Amino acid sequence: MNDWNEILNRLRSTLDNQGIESFHILEDLVPMEEQIAYFNYFDQLRSVNKPFVRDEEIAILFSPDASIDRKKKSLALLSSIPDVVAYRSIETYQSSPLEPELKNWSSIALVGSRIMLNSDLLGKQQVFISSGLGGHDNKLRFYALFSGPHSEDFTDLQKQIVEREFRFQLENAKVEIERFDINENYFSILMLFPYDVDVRSILQTAIEEVNKFGDFLDHKFLFTNTKVMSDIEIQQLLLKKKKKE
Repeated sequence: MNDWNEILNRLRSTLDNQGIESFHILEDLVPMEEQIAYFNYFDQLRSVNKPFVRDEEIAILFSPDASIDRKKKSLALLSSIPDVVAYRSIETYQSSPLEPELKNWSSIALVGSRIMLNSDLLGKQQVFISSGLGGHDNKLRFYALFSGPHSEDFTDLQKQIVEREFRFQLENAKVEIERFDINENYFSILMLFPYDVDVRSILQTAIEEVNKFGDFLDHKFLFTNTKVMSDIEIQQLLLKKKKKE
């Protein structure tokens, strides 16, 4: 598993050292492979640097006859210029895309367009932070998964202790809990937190407090900003963990 402490520390250091006061986060949950595909495509277009007419690209974007591939190009082109009309066009399309397949693509294009506008208007360096889970309002979204040392089922009392202690520790640190799911032998939390909050330490503290009531939580846990795991994926992970034991 990636060392997210190190990654977050690098992010904090970069923003602080460069005097960057604000950054842009893709708020939607967009798979990393789709984000990479977008940026590769965008870089390829910029390397060609072929002139285009803004209004023609907008017309193509909203045309029912244009192909998905052609609209992908229009979104990328429109996001490459610091232009309010281009930004509003992407924003309008993204709010209700004619092609559902372009929902994620238009979300990325909208953030890119916003960065271009802000850079041009403010004359300050803009930073884009990309992850599979996105974020909101300068907060990063992460997913954490916890289980017992031997993946055993929790009792009703243990579930109550877990939810009470984790909610207390996270909410006390101004971490926003978007989802808290407790199942028979694991629980997961989807959360938002400012980049300067050491949320892993908070989670470790919560585990230590919970374990005062019987040492029924594993000290190791999954902490990622890549994806939210399905129940099937989690059970497979827990089964693998059991076999290792």
